[in-house]
Amino acid sequence: MPKKYVIWWHSKFIDEIDRHRTTIREIVETTQKTVVQLKKLQRFEDAGQIKIQVTGSLNPICIEIVDPSVEGKVARNPLVEQAP
Repeated sequence: MPKKYVIWWHSKFIDEIDRHRTTIREIVETTQKTVVQLKKLQRFEDAGQIKIQVTGSLNPICIEIVDPSVEGKVARNPLVEQAP
């Protein structure tokens, strides 16, 4: 059975922001770090190597590996978790 990968959007994006000392700067910095990692995944998607499974929700974002040669890179992306 193929492994399934997900991004728990809320926990990887929103929960990373410190609620005790939130500043606009911190929100921007956290957002930029997240976008950098998303862009790495976007390149795989643009190349047809992964697909996002349509679930009607952004939490979690389910990733389908189309090209097994990129699976290791997807799995090492800090936004991505292996689904149970």
